[in-house]
Amino acid sequence: MTRGPLISADELNAVMAAPNVKVVDVRGTWASPARALQDDYDAGHIPGAAFLDWTKHFIAQDVAPGLAPIAVKAEARASFAALGINEGDLVVLYDASSHMFAGRIWLAMRHWGFENVRVLNGGWANWINLGMQVSTLSSVPETGSFIPKHVPGLKLDLEEFLTLQDGACVIDARGAANYAGNADDPRSGHIPGALNVPFSAMLDPDSGTFLDADVIVKVLDERAPGWASKPLIASCGSGYAATVVLLALAMIDKTGILFDGSFAVWKQDPDRPVAQSPAS
Repeated sequence: MTRGPLISADELNAVMAAPNVKVVDVRGTWASPARALQDDYDAGHIPGAAFLDWTKHFIAQDVAPGLAPIAVKAEARASFAALGINEGDLVVLYDASSHMFAGRIWLAMRHWGFENVRVLNGGWANWINLGMQVSTLSSVPETGSFIPKHVPGLKLDLEEFLTLQDGACVIDARGAANYAGNADDPRSGHIPGALNVPFSAMLDPDSGTFLDADVIVKVLDERAPGWASKPLIASCGSGYAATVVLLALAMIDKTGILFDGSFAVWKQDPDRPVAQSPAS
């Protein structure tokens, strides 16, 4: 099996029947209302996969999803238990949203000390396109025993971000239009100094799989000059699309840090500056 944050469809197909492999369906949407796609799971999923509701697991429950940070330790422990995750398991996450929901859970699990977690390269769409097995049988895991332990340096809250941003390369993973902002909305745009590297630039437009490592480096060189010599912070709208960039960075053995909450949190204070620029 290849190293790194991803697992291919062929690799997963070869190991998914093993008892210590836990496959997790994280399909969801930001379309109003933001929700998990349980009906899609019920209609068909990877055999043996359990379903994870991204609005209820590994995310704080006392605020709206767009502003909610990664769950605290007790909430994370309950989520690991609900998914049946134990020390020594291999967890494979997949979604149908360019890896952003799976990427968010990948980051959250690692933040709470679970390292052996991979994201299915290409997600559900690529699995289907390759003609892999599909099941409609729901999987209800036994209670897992993994005990979370905080790993520093993987995410930042607002105060931590304010401390580090000036010396870092801040990558905004949203599309060009959202990054540019709308002149009619003075609170749209981006964090001053952030460089636009859309999450889609990390992916092959046909298969939805990640680009090769050397191509990812070229994209970063073009869109974020000087990125390799600074700490890397990934931001987006609410802390989801940014994890696609973090996955790409992990592919090239670079560690990036998630600005949890991202622009949605940044723009809450009307006195905090917002930059706008023409869409490219």
